[in-house]
Amino acid sequence: MSSNLHIDTTQNITISVEKAITGDRILAFLIDYAIINVYYISIYLIYLAIGDNPLIESLVGEGYIFFMLVFLPGYFYHPCFEYFKDGQTPGKQAMKIKVVKLNGGELTLGSVVIRWIFRLIDIFPLFLGFIAIISISSSKYGQRIGDMIARTTVIKIKDRVQLKDTIYEMVEPNYIPKFPEVVRLTAKDIEIIKQVLNKKEYRHNKEVLDKLYLKIAGLLNIETDLASIEFLKTVVKDYNYFG
Repeated sequence: MSSNLHIDTTQNITISVEKAITGDRILAFLIDYAIINVYYISIYLIYLAIGDNPLIESLVGEGYIFFMLVFLPGYFYHPCFEYFKDGQTPGKQAMKIKVVKLNGGELTLGSVVIRWIFRLIDIFPLFLGFIAIISISSSKYGQRIGDMIARTTVIKIKDRVQLKDTIYEMVEPNYIPKFPEVVRLTAKDIEIIKQVLNKKEYRHNKEVLDKLYLKIAGLLNIETDLASIEFLKTVVKDYNYFG
């Protein structure tokens, strides 16, 4: 059974997300493994069909060129998908899970590469994934060794994203923005603000609201008499106005 874990974001706000269960991660791995093997089998069948072509024979003769053309796509499958597809390989996408940073920040290339390198210890080849399974099952944040070093974890994502869960906010045609400084914020900042505003346990927690208010106001060098919750709502609206 999946369980919630708490992530401390770069805005010093703790948000609750659903940890991916070990079974989902194993199935995602098997799907990705199958895709990679289908790719290699397809390349092999193509080679059998056109292997007597002079160009193909010359490429095979140049071993490193053949290796680069044929094996590298499968070799770099995981880090490329995770970095360019927001923490998801096709297998993870099918299982509706994704890799995220524990601090709520953007997934970096360095983190992705570290996770990928430590697959050699966590999963391949001798240990058959036992180290990863034991580590994920016993870790507070559901992490294998690569996750621990990269400061990442894998979470379950929602089946459907509702409009209120996005950074979008309806802005009236005659709306007048109050804080043009919000253009310096990122979409991730606004997403975190909206998570706080949309979740009852945060929205009615003055300590959380005040902490986020101070963080955002300080970041933008804004002084205002607005209450914390009103300030945060205004920031979201202003961001959408200028966006």
